[in-house]
Amino acid sequence: MGKKVTITISLDADEDRDLLRWLGRQENRSAAIREALRARVSGGVTLGDVYQAVKEVERLIRSGVVVAGAPAADNGEIWEEPPDIAAALDALGKL
Repeated sequence: MGKKVTITISLDADEDRDLLRWLGRQENRSAAIREALRARVSGGVTLGDVYQAVKEVERLIRSGVVVAGAPAADNGEIWEEPPDIAAALDALGKL
Protein backbone atom coordinates (compact mmCIF):
# COMPACT_ATOMS: atom_id res chain seq x y z
CA MET A 1 0.00 0.00 0.00
CA GLY A 2 1.28 3.49 -0.85
CA LYS A 3 2.07 6.34 1.48
CA LYS A 4 -1.07 8.17 2.71
CA VAL A 5 -1.48 11.92 2.29
CA THR A 6 -4.18 13.74 4.25
CA ILE A 7 -5.81 16.82 2.70
CA THR A 8 -8.25 19.00 4.61
CA ILE A 9 -11.07 20.94 2.92
CA SER A 10 -13.70 23.29 4.32
CA LEU A 11 -17.37 23.18 3.37
CA ASP A 12 -19.95 25.86 4.07
CA ALA A 13 -22.94 24.48 5.99
CA ASP A 14 -25.38 26.45 3.81
CA GLU A 15 -23.76 26.74 0.37
CA ASP A 16 -22.44 23.17 0.37
CA ARG A 17 -25.46 21.51 1.97
CA ASP A 18 -25.87 19.22 -1.06
CA LEU A 19 -22.28 18.02 -0.75
CA LEU A 20 -22.60 17.49 2.98
CA ARG A 21 -25.76 15.40 2.47
CA TRP A 22 -24.01 13.36 -0.22
CA LEU A 23 -20.97 12.79 2.00
CA GLY A 24 -23.22 11.78 4.86
CA ARG A 25 -24.71 8.99 2.73
CA GLN A 26 -21.31 7.54 1.78
CA GLU A 27 -20.13 4.37 3.50
CA ASN A 28 -16.50 5.29 2.76
CA ARG A 29 -16.15 9.06 2.33
CA SER A 30 -12.53 8.95 1.23
CA ALA A 31 -13.25 6.41 -1.50
CA ALA A 32 -16.30 8.38 -2.67
CA ILE A 33 -14.30 11.61 -2.86
CA ARG A 34 -11.44 9.89 -4.72
CA GLU A 35 -13.93 8.44 -7.23
CA ALA A 36 -15.58 11.84 -7.77
CA LEU A 37 -12.21 13.56 -8.23
CA ARG A 38 -10.98 10.92 -10.70
CA ALA A 39 -14.18 11.23 -12.73
CA ARG A 40 -13.72 15.00 -12.88
CA VAL A 41 -10.00 14.83 -13.72
CA SER A 42 -10.46 12.18 -16.41
CA GLY A 43 -13.16 14.25 -18.08
CA GLY A 44 -15.54 11.31 -18.01
CA VAL A 45 -19.27 11.88 -18.10
CA THR A 46 -21.04 10.86 -14.92
CA LEU A 47 -24.68 10.13 -14.24
CA GLY A 48 -24.67 13.41 -12.32
CA ASP A 49 -23.54 15.21 -15.48
CA VAL A 50 -26.38 13.63 -17.45
CA TYR A 51 -28.86 14.57 -14.72
CA GLN A 52 -27.68 18.20 -14.73
CA ALA A 53 -28.00 18.33 -18.52
CA VAL A 54 -31.55 16.97 -18.33
CA LYS A 55 -32.45 19.53 -15.65
CA GLU A 56 -31.09 22.31 -17.89
CA VAL A 57 -33.20 21.07 -20.81
CA GLU A 58 -36.26 21.04 -18.53
CA ARG A 59 -35.48 24.62 -17.49
CA LEU A 60 -35.17 25.71 -21.11
CA ILE A 61 -38.43 24.03 -22.08
CA ARG A 62 -40.25 25.71 -19.18
CA SER A 63 -38.85 29.06 -20.33
CA GLY A 64 -40.37 28.52 -23.79
CA VAL A 65 -37.29 27.55 -25.81
CA VAL A 66 -38.20 25.47 -28.86
CA VAL A 67 -35.71 23.36 -30.80
CA ALA A 68 -36.58 21.92 -34.20
CA GLY A 69 -34.71 19.48 -36.41
CA ALA A 70 -31.79 17.17 -35.82
CA PRO A 71 -28.49 18.56 -34.55
CA ALA A 72 -25.90 19.27 -37.25
CA ALA A 73 -22.24 18.36 -37.01
CA ASP A 74 -19.59 21.08 -37.44
CA ASN A 75 -19.39 20.31 -41.15
CA GLY A 76 -23.16 20.76 -41.60
CA GLU A 77 -23.96 17.05 -41.81
CA ILE A 78 -26.66 15.52 -39.62
CA TRP A 79 -25.11 14.03 -36.49
CA GLU A 80 -25.99 10.41 -35.82
CA GLU A 81 -25.85 9.02 -32.31
CA PRO A 82 -23.32 6.16 -32.07
CA PRO A 83 -25.03 2.82 -31.38
CA ASP A 84 -23.08 2.20 -28.15
CA ILE A 85 -24.12 5.61 -26.78
CA ALA A 86 -27.75 5.00 -27.78
CA ALA A 87 -27.68 1.63 -26.01
CA ALA A 88 -26.17 3.18 -22.85
CA LEU A 89 -28.86 5.88 -22.79
CA ASP A 90 -31.58 3.26 -23.33
CA ALA A 91 -30.15 1.28 -20.39
CA LEU A 92 -30.22 4.40 -18.20
CA GLY A 93 -33.89 4.86 -19.04
CA LYS A 94 -34.65 1.36 -17.78
CA LEU A 95 -33.04 1.91 -14.33
